[in-house]
Amino acid sequence: MNYLKKLSIVLAIAFSFQNCENEERNVEVNEPQGITSPTNLEGESANYTVSQFGQNSYWASWIVDVNTTNRLKSYHNNSANLFALGNVPIYFAAGPGTYNALSYGPPNNYIVWGQELLQAAKNYGNAAIAYVAAHEMGHQVQFRNYGIPSSNNVSALELEADGFSGYALYKTYSTNWNSVASAYSFAQAIAGASGSSHGSAPQRRSAFRLGWWMAQTYGTFTPAQLDQYFFYYYNQYVLGGLLKQEVAKPKGITPELDNFILSKIDELTKINNGEISEEEFSNLESK
Repeated sequence: MNYLKKLSIVLAIAFSFQNCENEERNVEVNEPQGITSPTNLEGESANYTVSQFGQNSYWASWIVDVNTTNRLKSYHNNSANLFALGNVPIYFAAGPGTYNALSYGPPNNYIVWGQELLQAAKNYGNAAIAYVAAHEMGHQVQFRNYGIPSSNNVSALELEADGFSGYALYKTYSTNWNSVASAYSFAQAIAGASGSSHGSAPQRRSAFRLGWWMAQTYGTFTPAQLDQYFFYYYNQYVLGGLLKQEVAKPKGITPELDNFILSKIDELTKINNGEISEEEFSNLESK
């Protein structure tokens, strides 16, 4: 399966955690508009259905509770607006086996959230919900912009989405680092081993933090700029050239941006190497 085809099938936060306890089926079933059967969501294959979330999952108009679902929708829309993506449909899967969020590519470009995942994120706080919403929207950026991600290491898709989420939370959620503590705590909880598709906990923390710092520079970056700048600093400096790739400095990087990010590389490298503890990480500076 080639890269683009693989990318267009599914990008998701993958979990190996146990499912939350089964909740009573008390939400209204509401299949995505124009879809006559959840078993054929894409009109092509059962592999694109709500059954991906579990055999007894089902479409719902809200999950966890109405207020939490509306809060999720707000974070979802804020990220879509930040990345200039317009309307990105969001659907909900309830019931058992729904500890996941899935971002689907062309031709429909939509996101499906699972009830168990939203409940778990809510337990960490609103910033965790905003984080996952921004992460999945980062995948939509990748879907819609050819050549993104520009890096080809095994975790590039997911670490870039984490970087985008750090950028988005600063721009749309809070400029106070302590207020997003629950977001990176949740990111650590769902990290994999080093070299896994989602990256290790230190890798995810450093990617998230790099995105946070990038958001503090001038203006708003285009998706292409975000991609190029993120991987330039992450691959060349945070990873210390471990990928053995010489990357030319992107033309759009100004001396001001370069000096600012380079002033944070020592911190980012220590985060990536695991030299900064979880407690120390939670108390890092906001600016």
